[in-house]
Amino acid sequence: MKKILLSLLIILFCSSLLASDEKPGRSFQDQPDVSDDYQIHFIYLLAKKTKDKERDINGWVEKEVKKIDDLFFKMTGNKQRLKFDYRQDGKLDVSFVRMDRKARKGGWNVNYPDYYLQKQGFNNPKKMYFSFTDASSGDGGQMGPHHGYLFIKRAGSQKTKIGIHELLHGLGFAMPCTKGVTRGAHLNTGILGNDLSSKLGKAIYEHGDSTCPDLKDSVYLTPTSKNSFDPLPIACALSQKVRGYPPGNFEIPARYTHKKLLKGRKNEWCTFGVYPNAKEEWFKEWKK
Repeated sequence: MKKILLSLLIILFCSSLLASDEKPGRSFQDQPDVSDDYQIHFIYLLAKKTKDKERDINGWVEKEVKKIDDLFFKMTGNKQRLKFDYRQDGKLDVSFVRMDRKARKGGWNVNYPDYYLQKQGFNNPKKMYFSFTDASSGDGGQMGPHHGYLFIKRAGSQKTKIGIHELLHGLGFAMPCTKGVTRGAHLNTGILGNDLSSKLGKAIYEHGDSTCPDLKDSVYLTPTSKNSFDPLPIACALSQKVRGYPPGNFEIPARYTHKKLLKGRKNEWCTFGVYPNAKEEWFKEWKK
């Protein structure tokens, strides 16, 4: 009887929590797009019991996104900006999502958030999804080729730089063929280095090597290069080569012939398609 009463209390608590998430101006899904171009969609993501600070509806996310875009524009020499997802009324499209599980202690490990968000419909292959979250993590941010996360409290005053750092990972950088790549997909200096200095560097932007992808040619930048590339197929093709996952047909554009790119790295990964192809045991460390 005690177990039944406890279960009922948990259900009632979760129901009231979800009901309290219903607030004026809040959207729980991606709104109709202005165009079908590649774009970055933003999410205010909370874990099961994380306090809602209403960052998606009080203007906080919009302000942070503007800071990210303005600094990125400056770092390109005032040449290119990032493409964002806007609603038909001209405002930035920001969705709200609360996961059905708690945040992991000691580290986020994005496999379950990626799975859950894709399950909720955030799985457009022509979009990257970037979530701001008040849930706890040992990192300031994490990002793969489809979904990324900025952990607000951990990022602190470095939110803008960490936002760009993680979005660059989503865009595929540093590539296996990027000059000076180290520690996975990082560099020793610049925004992808430990110092997070506000520099892209020649290694990733306007490097002049046509056999290796250049940031200026990303489909997620505007003005868009006439010779643009989509980073998702590259990352997923490399992941298939190393891990045999994800399912699907992914190819690296034929013009990129750099040997280091085609070989890939030991830890290449791509979680696109993790829903519905995931196995429950993958998420055993995420408590319900």
